Amino acid sequence: MNKFFCIFCIILFISKTENVFSNNIIYDVNNVEIETTTKNSSNNRKLVNLAFKKAFLIFIDKILLRDDAVLLHKTKIEVIKDLVLTYQIAGNKKNNVNGTLSTFNIKFDPKKINSFLAERGISYADITNVSLTIFPILIKDKKILLYQENFFYENWMKLKNVEKNIKDELISYNLALENIEDLEYINSLKENIDLIDVKKINSFNIDANYALLIIYSFDNKLKAFIKTSIKNKNINRNINLNFYPKNKNKSYEEAIVVLKKEISQIWKEQNLIDVNTPSFLDFFLEIKKIDDYLKIKSILDEIDVIENYSVLEMTNKYLKMRLKYRGKVSKIKNKLIEQKMDIQIIDNIWKLKIK
Repeated sequence: MNKFFCIFCIILFISKTENVFSNNIIYDVNNVEIETTTKNSSNNRKLVNLAFKKAFLIFIDKILLRDDAVLLHKTKIEVIKDLVLTYQIAGNKKNNVNGTLSTFNIKFDPKKINSFLAERGISYADITNVSLTIFPILIKDKKILLYQENFFYENWMKLKNVEKNIKDELISYNLALENIEDLEYINSLKENIDLIDVKKINSFNIDANYALLIIYSFDNKLKAFIKTSIKNKNINRNINLNFYPKNKNKSYEEAIVVLKKEISQIWKEQNLIDVNTPSFLDFFLEIKKIDDYLKIKSILDEIDVIENYSVLEMTNKYLKMRLKYRGKVSKIKNKLIEQKMDIQIIDNIWKLKIK
């Protein structure tokens, strides 16, 4: 029985040389809502096209840098339709104006998306869901406000109504908890607030990902200093914000939106995949169990930066494979580790084991 199973695996791998893509949610855009006054909305081609267009804009805003996304905002519907792999009308319900609210789930074709971006020389961000602790500090008229009277601390998680146009659903924010030691430490700096050592902030010790915001409000001006660490990548940035002298709350609400977009931009910049420059990696996989052949196939299919893979050599003790992937080699290494792979690199020779 094992002999026949092994033969089956060999045949399967030899034939598996075409492009492969994972079921990664990065290509899925769900719960796209379109309102219409047409009764037969589910059969309305115009309605479907509107859903495709809206989903495409959400998709590119999610995975592309700001300027690149803007370049594609005017992409024609005929082009967008060709990029769609599948779609589903998840529901129809009546709205408040005797019309229909239709909800769509749309999945874009990874292969076509890669080709579409490569033709235009645009890189995309290979990002996953991340939880981030946010600590906004407001410096108002030289007074340091951490918790009470700090509009940003009190409203960062509340302003859902101004977040509708923010495509940062991959970032889940947690507000830093009030801490007396943090209060004393930050107040002790006062004139040198920019010199805050985030390692001394207790609120960040429980979360590897954080964003420290220092917002300055003075002389009818508003600016912010952003210090982030996401997945052990540290980025600092200064940003000027709009201030409306006659409407302070509007200034602060808009600032929250801009700051969230900027944090999302930072996260994308650290995870760009150059679709024009594929790389290749050869590795040896130690075979300990007969089903390791199928396990490695399943693992590689789950990694979306792998464009294709092929078998170079196969024995009952090891498997030699070649991957074609996009992005940095550190990215493919991390993704293999996330899939519970044990990796040893000796003299540039990769040896893998399935844990």
